[in-house]
Parts: sequence; structure tokens; C-alpha cells
Amino acid sequence: MSDKNLYRLISKGESQTLDFKRTLNDVYKIAKSLTSFANTKGGVLLIGVEDNGKISGVDPEEEAYLIKEAANFYCDPPVNLKFEETLTDEGKTVLMVIVPNSKLKPHKSLTKKGDWTIYTRMYDKSILASEGIIDRMESDVVEDEPVLYTLSPQEESLIDYLGIFQRITLKGYANLVNFSERRARRSLMTLIKEGLVAQHDIEKTPFFTLA
Repeated sequence: MSDKNLYRLISKGESQTLDFKRTLNDVYKIAKSLTSFANTKGGVLLIGVEDNGKISGVDPEEEAYLIKEAANFYCDPPVNLKFEETLTDEGKTVLMVIVPNSKLKPHKSLTKKGDWTIYTRMYDKSILASEGIIDRMESDVVEDEPVLYTLSPQEESLIDYLGIFQRITLKGYANLVNFSERRARRSLMTLIKEGLVAQHDIEKTPFFTLA
């Protein structure tokens, strides 16, 4: 992920599917976070980012080792993960941990007392799952794993442009990034589907803004 995409993701703030961690040093807490994401809709942990969104950076190898240990030995069944590193323009590394929406839920996490506990994600917190929520987990059918969309350089240029000038037409986007109008339209439709851009038809010529 480019640092621009990272900053854009951080700007959204913590949510049901996004959590910031300055660093990780407790396998029990890590397992709690991983299973709560896997048991809900999946999500992303950004390691090296403080609660206020400030990037502090981490040693990605050290963090990944501990996270893998938690995922494999403190979660039952183990949680599958994907890792991605981003080096910012300030020379700080952020580790992205992508937790898919699991087909094996409910996942349990081991506590310090030796109990296996089921957590779910609500708003930006990991909470104990009620019996009703656990029942829904067991009957949940996961069709597709969430995919974290990565912007192309041309799409990054569009997002930056809209951040300054607020709106653009199809022809304007095509000229901005040297696309044919057909290719520009496909790109815009993808961004609309990803929830990044919105189309407006209130004028004679449709225009696009940030969603």
C-alpha cells in the first residue's frame, strides 16, 4: 500500500473493521482482537499507529512474529492473516494485518486464566459475544472475503484532485490522467462500487465527488 493510501485509511478513524495499535506485546490481547474481527466482518489492524492516528512506526518482523504466534496458538481455530508493510515518507514502517471474515467462526481466544472465550466486534471495540450472536456466527455463510482495494496512480490523482476542487466530470477525469473516456468510466464505476466516489446527475452533465 502506498503511503497516500495509508494516510487516507488512517483518516477514516477506528471502526468496526479498522483498529490502530501503537505496538503489540500481549498475545492474549492480540488473540482477542484477531478473533473479534474474524467473527464479525473481518477487518484491518494497523500496527505502528496511535489511537489519535499519529504514526509512530514499528519493527514489522518483530510484530508479525508475535501476531502469528497469537493467531496460531491462542486462537481456536487458528485465524488466517495477510500482512502488508508500508514505509512512510518519514521513514516509519506501519504493519497492516488483514483479517478476513472467517468461514470457520466462531473463533475462540485463550485468556490468561486458561479459558477459551468468544469475542465479536461492535463499533471500534472487541466485546464478549452473547449466545444470540454466537448462534448467528454458527449459521453465518461467508461467500466472499473482503478485499482491500488499492488505488492505481491515476485513481490517486483523482482522489487528490477531488480533495482540492470537490468535483470533476468524466471528460475532466479522462483529461486529468490521460485516459480514454471509456477507460475513465470503468475506473469511476469501480471507485463508486468501492464507496470512494459518488456520481451526481442533478445537472445536464453528470459529475463526480468524493463519497
